[in-house]
Amino acid sequence: MTKDSDLFISSHIAQIAPEHLEITLQEILKHPYADVPLVDDKGKVVILIDAPTNKDAVSTIDSIRTTEGIFSFSPVYQHQED
Repeated sequence: MTKDSDLFISSHIAQIAPEHLEITLQEILKHPYADVPLVDDKGKVVILIDAPTNKDAVSTIDSIRTTEGIFSFSPVYQHQED
């Protein structure tokens, strides 16, 4: 594979204000490489990033990290294939 066709997978835990949970999740899911498989009613969410390149992954992560309503955003796991 070339550098333009890497596979990048990561998971993150985020804390979202419970009163803004629905709208913040909608914003996160607008990203084509993001998925939210787990959510609890207190605002803790698991966010998965599955991007074709490192550049796409970093761009998605940076955008989600700055989404209004997210108090914390922590990486949990990362995997990259070249």
